[in-house]
Formats: sequence, C-alpha cells, structure tokens
Amino acid sequence: MKKALKSGISVAVCAFVAAGCSGGVKDSGKENVKADTVDLNAPIEITMTSSAGTASDSFNASVTSYLQKKFPNWKFNYIQKGPGSSIQELVTAGTSVDLIFEAQTGVIDGLIAPGLQTDISDLVKKNNIDLSRFEPVSIDAMKSLANGGLYGLPISMMGIVTFYNKDIFDKFGIPYPKDGMTWDETIDLGRKLTRMEDGVSYIGLAASTGHVLKLNPFSIPYVDADSSKSTYGNDKWKIVMDTIFKGESTDPLFIEYMKGNNNKVPAKDEFLKKKNLAMYVYFSDLVADGLAPSVNFDMVSAPTFKELPGVGFQPYPTYVNLSSASKNKEAAMEVIKYLVSDEYQAARAKLGYITPLKDDAIRKSMGSEYPKKLNWNAVFYNKYPEVPKKGKFDSIGEKPLTDNIPGYIMGGLDTNTVLRQAEETANKAIEAEQKK
Repeated sequence: MKKALKSGISVAVCAFVAAGCSGGVKDSGKENVKADTVDLNAPIEITMTSSAGTASDSFNASVTSYLQKKFPNWKFNYIQKGPGSSIQELVTAGTSVDLIFEAQTGVIDGLIAPGLQTDISDLVKKNNIDLSRFEPVSIDAMKSLANGGLYGLPISMMGIVTFYNKDIFDKFGIPYPKDGMTWDETIDLGRKLTRMEDGVSYIGLAASTGHVLKLNPFSIPYVDADSSKSTYGNDKWKIVMDTIFKGESTDPLFIEYMKGNNNKVPAKDEFLKKKNLAMYVYFSDLVADGLAPSVNFDMVSAPTFKELPGVGFQPYPTYVNLSSASKNKEAAMEVIKYLVSDEYQAARAKLGYITPLKDDAIRKSMGSEYPKKLNWNAVFYNKYPEVPKKGKFDSIGEKPLTDNIPGYIMGGLDTNTVLRQAEETANKAIEAEQKK
C-alpha cells in the first residue's frame, strides 16, 4: 500500500514517528534495552510528535509542561504535523523521534505504517510498571494492535456521556436526566423538550454521529481486521441504528430543524453556541477542554441499550509509544513511566481528564479543580465494553455509513438500505485501496 490511511478522529494528544532511513524501521520484535539508571542531570533531549496534528500549545499544556517540571534538566521538543513534517516526511529526512502519542485508531497510521513500532513488553517488566493498575480494556486494545505485545501504554482516555442544558429543562419544568437511563428513556425525555417556543426551535436530544457509531457498545468495528470486509451485514448494526436514531427519525420537529440547518444533524454548535439543544451525547472532554464555560450544564451517564444493560460506549485511549528509531530509549522509558504515574494521572484527573488507571482515589479526585461542580461519576457509571481489533482499512469503512445518516434520519432511506449500501461502498473502496 503506497500511502498511510488517515485516522478518523483527532484527539488532544497524538503522534507521528521518525526513522534513520527513507524506508522506515521495521518492527524489531521485543525491545531488549536494559533498564539502566538514567542520569536525570545529563543534557538529554527527547523529541515527540503527533500524527493528528495536535497544536503545540495544546500539547504543551497537556504533556510538555508537566515533563519539563519533572525533568528540569532535559530538553523536550514537540514537532507539530504540518507541511514537511508528516510522518513519512520525517522518516525520509532521518529525523529521530523518541515518543509517539497516538489515539487507539491512530496507532496503525502513526506508528505501524511507517515501521516505527517496537514491543516494549520487556522494558515494561524491567521498569516495574504494573499493568494491573490499568483499566484492562485500555491494555487489551493495545495488545490487539501489537499482536499480543505492547507498543506503548495508555496515558488518557476519552469517554462518552450525556450533557444537558439545565436552563432548557428549567424553562419547561422538565426533570433533569439521571445516571443509568436507557436510550428509550432518554429519547422519551428528549421528545418532551423538542418544540418551537418564542421563535426558538428547541431540540431535545442529539448524539455525535461518528462517535456513537465508532465506539458502539457492541464492539463492532467498521471493517473486520482479519477479512478486510465491511461488518455492516452484522445484525448488531441494525440495533445500533434503530436505537440511537429512532427518536430523531420519528420526530417531525427534529427533521424540520435539519431541513433548515442544511440537512445537518444538531451537534456541538447547538449545545455550546445556539444553546437550543437540551441533551448532547458526546465525549466528556467537552468539559475538560473548557469548551462550555457559558452553558449552564451538567452531565449524566450515556444512554445504554436494552440489549446490554449497564454497558456504555467503548473508551477511546491515547497511548505514548516508544519509537524504534529512538536514540534515547532508556530516557524515553523514564518519560513513559512518569506519564503513567499516579502523580501525573492525578494532576490530569483533577482537571477533568479520564485516567486509564483503576485507582479509586484518582478517579474520585476527577474534576476537583474544575471551576464547576459536576457529576463526574457519569464518566465511570457504565461498564466499558471491549475495544475491537482494528485493521488498516477501518477508517475507509466509516464514511460510507456516516455520510448517509442525515438522509436516514430525514426518511429518505430505511435501515436495511443504508447498511446494504454502506457495505457495498465500503468493500469497493477497500478493494480499490488494496490494489494501490
């Protein structure tokens, strides 16, 4: 395959890599570097990057600033993806990158495709990093990508919750949503709020289309990693579609709003700017990133499917990965150890970011330094389903379905037709990519 696939979702911390030759560096198997003591006073330089193009100021706030404080004598460089600094361009230029930050869906494109992956299982053991501290699903997701090994460790997760605008509920005298609600219950609640009032079109409920499909609780990928075929023929997809979009597709006022909104599904702008969306199912990081300071909001657990009681959406882990081209592997492992430490994880959790650690004290501290008092328990209320194995064509299989969601909601297509067309389109696109 001549070019790397694009990742579907951008996250706050991701990464790319570099190597010493134009062809990249092949997987060297398990990394056998000795866990020697690293001189913290030595003039060590660590280079990091992100295939997602994370802005430098964002990366500095979430990673570099903490590292510089922990390792004051070291120099940390972050290369933001841009013209001339893509993964392949850096590999070709011989730039040596030590650490690569990738979301679970970006590991293939940002680490494996350039040939910069290396199994750090032995280094994890030698550095006494206890994997039992982590949420199992975050480790299992990496192992599925690394053929049972470990290319990196999780340093954060994103999770889906239901945000709600308290002012809209108060205006119409409707009780707030609660943790543990099903989709049917949430949809019924949303119907009570979808209305036209004083010239304002209020929408009761909307979900971030791409995220609720990609991270579905049935753990179905868009494309089967082994067969490289679309999974849309799986009956579980029909349950997902009929459940999540049932309220929208059967509500005339919702459809009318979409017609006046260029056929777009209500989303983040309606919740944050227009403030006419009562409930929005989205990543909890909407809060942590400071995107909703002017909305009188709170959050509850994401709706669950009646077929899977108590099971929420898949988590979305971000990993720090050791580059096989790193010239400072021992020092890079010190950085990894710090990023998965209680110290760093507690500091980030207090700001509202989800820790991949199971530590109760850290979880209870979540959001304690956030300016608003919120129901942070919503993040951990539901059980996490497993994260399915993702192949290199998964992102290709996404668009054929998500592009048809507006038409599906507005009544132009039935569920079976949408899924059949998406399956055919995805398989053709995959076949075309395989021939390149």
